[in-house]
Amino acid sequence: MFETSIRPLNAGDAPALAKLLAKQRADYVAHFSPFEFDERTVAEVLSAARRDRFWALCTDGEIAGFFMLRGFDAGYARPSYGVFLAAHAAGRGLARESLRFALEWCAENGVESVLLKVARENQRARGIYIAAGFEFVGICPATGHEMLEKRMQPAEKSCP
Repeated sequence: MFETSIRPLNAGDAPALAKLLAKQRADYVAHFSPFEFDERTVAEVLSAARRDRFWALCTDGEIAGFFMLRGFDAGYARPSYGVFLAAHAAGRGLARESLRFALEWCAENGVESVLLKVARENQRARGIYIAAGFEFVGICPATGHEMLEKRMQPAEKSCP
């Protein structure tokens, strides 16, 4: 059994995260390209984040992947969710856990909807997203990936 945890990422995590990304097979990361994976770029992305959120997925104290909600810093009200798991960590439920965590964070912070992109051939991930309430909204012209959106339930209003 392995111990898992989620924690915020910061620029100090760039060396470990860049190393993890560099160790993956090219075909494994072919459909995941939110930014360049070199240490400098990873550090810059993490340092520049103000409203965007990045979290580490850790197993047994080591970073095994990460997930993010991006777009806030670019002025969007609807963030894009993305997740990456190292090949050795796949199939352990970490992607579902990251999605649950991200959606809870969105609900707690008044985010009305979340967007994500998924490669058409990634049926396993697509199934997770559909089961979580995401719906098809189009094809990304830049990548050809399906764009899925989840509209969040409005927060309950209490009586004054």
